[in-house]
Amino acid sequence: MAFVKEQGICPICKNSAVVTRKWVLNKYKTRYNYLIYHHNGTVHYSNVTSAKTRSFKKGELKKLLINTINSESFKSGLFRTEDVRKALVRGYPSLITDSIRDNLYQLADSGMLESVKRGRNVFFLNAVYKERLSFVDDSKKIILSDLDSDLMFKGHVSIGTIRNDKSWPLYYLPYRIFGDSDNRFEDLEFKAFNVINQEELKTVMIEDNPREKRLLLKLAKPLFPNETMTVRFEYNWQEPKQTFFFTTATQLKSFEFKFLGNIPLKILVTQTISTLNQMRDLSDSIAAEKRKGWKFVYVLKLKDLKPFSIIQFRWKHA
Repeated sequence: MAFVKEQGICPICKNSAVVTRKWVLNKYKTRYNYLIYHHNGTVHYSNVTSAKTRSFKKGELKKLLINTINSESFKSGLFRTEDVRKALVRGYPSLITDSIRDNLYQLADSGMLESVKRGRNVFFLNAVYKERLSFVDDSKKIILSDLDSDLMFKGHVSIGTIRNDKSWPLYYLPYRIFGDSDNRFEDLEFKAFNVINQEELKTVMIEDNPREKRLLLKLAKPLFPNETMTVRFEYNWQEPKQTFFFTTATQLKSFEFKFLGNIPLKILVTQTISTLNQMRDLSDSIAAEKRKGWKFVYVLKLKDLKPFSIIQFRWKHA
């Protein structure tokens, strides 16, 4: 259906043009308005969002898709763009297939999804739940820094040497980080690096819950079987409960934990091995060190940490 022509400025080339307004109904009976700009024998098209269309801020649609494909319905097996649209159509009736498909391809480029073409159809596979994400921590070093001298120790650094113990290449590393205060991931100033060459690793957000973040670190090149690499990531997240937990699912050859601050601390440390139902008090194993820029440095070093060990740190002003 066509409307009366009018004059306007083409948003593509900024030239004066005759404008034709049109609309169409797609196969889902949703109306889409668009403008046609005619000038000097050239025609440009521009979409017009109707009042009922849900507009998304930058990255918002991608987060919606991430939450959807990580739901129970999409945890295993291949799925199509149409499967995602059907899952979202009730809450987002104006969401078009092209927008969904474009964002799915972007997630595939980031490493979170894999695309598989079968005939004329393109399917996607959720890479987060594939077994090849498994790896072994050979060593781990964690540093908490009291950046504001308020005992919150919001500065977090984790340095780990990982080893690919599987028979296939490793392309991404899954991690979870936790905090005792509500925070958005974008406010944590998260950064991750390959320690050897200082190359920054791309971060893919899986879940951005107020006190838990699930993410993937995409490797610049795959880590092949029996190869190792050292990964460092850092972020800022306050610890108002003055408590920190560390857990490991694999055998660790070495574990080191440091507190960097300018206020003297009293630190209580316990180790629990859940598989053996054992608990040890490691408070007397805390040692003092010197480090430039900090008045007080406390360190705990352990060897041969057993799988499923839980280390709890509690601190207060001495």
